[in-house]
Amino acid sequence: MTNNSPQLPAFIQRFLALEPGGISHAGGLMACMIGVLAACAWMLGGISMMISAGIAVALMLALTPMISPEILMKILRARPLLARDHPAIHEMVHLLCERAGLGHDPKLFILPGKGANAITTGTDDNTTIAISDDALHNLSPRQMRAILAHEIAHAWHGDTRILLITDVLYRATWTIALFGLAIFIFGDFNPPAWMVVLFGAVPTISFLLQRAVIRDREFAADHGASDLLNGPEDMIDALLHIDQINRKRLGVIPYRSTQPPSLLDTHPSVTARIKALRALKPGTWQKFFENRNMPNP
Repeated sequence: MTNNSPQLPAFIQRFLALEPGGISHAGGLMACMIGVLAACAWMLGGISMMISAGIAVALMLALTPMISPEILMKILRARPLLARDHPAIHEMVHLLCERAGLGHDPKLFILPGKGANAITTGTDDNTTIAISDDALHNLSPRQMRAILAHEIAHAWHGDTRILLITDVLYRATWTIALFGLAIFIFGDFNPPAWMVVLFGAVPTISFLLQRAVIRDREFAADHGASDLLNGPEDMIDALLHIDQINRKRLGVIPYRSTQPPSLLDTHPSVTARIKALRALKPGTWQKFFENRNMPNP
């Protein structure tokens, strides 16, 4: 598989979650996003601006509602995946949730369109998993179970909340940088050239860090799926098969060659994900869910 990512040093690729780094470091990436926002605010208005930015972010997090899963499903034109039509899939979800220690079963939907994929949205008892029609009809039961385990790992870890936080941080950084550039251009302040360049660059830096957080959560969800399935083999098989399906179904685009560079991508490459799964040692299985009391499988 061709890797379109720039040839960055290995430690930077691991930090930006282009390559597996062994453990999740989403917290470190989010701390960097906060640091970028704080530095931008400090250069613009000192401590008072930093405090104002912090208050604004807190208010945005408190007042910004997550998109309702029902509304999102309507936007995506998804239809319910009914238990009477697909009892095996509902049983898979129930057993996986039971093993993960979740107190509820997610609602299931079918996504229209080409390509094999799945998404998770919502939080707590309102979690929703949507599976594409191609995935539903082209994956084996074991591959489907692996994809469901991956999505349930997202739900267990509250990844939708994490992505909401990173989105707010990015938007706050973008707003302050734009405000700063407006002052530089239309105000009386005559900043040095490096500051203008920096304010122009910080939204991109924050965006790249946000994408890295998303990729990090994908690695973590793969790890969680491996734990739920007692090993990575089924997840590896599912990733390879999904890649084959998407190459065939989206080949007229053509698939991969039109996708964005890895730095802008929301998922690590299939090669990197399989590399991370194969690096898991048997002793690390079950560690992803170790903080939750799980019933016996």
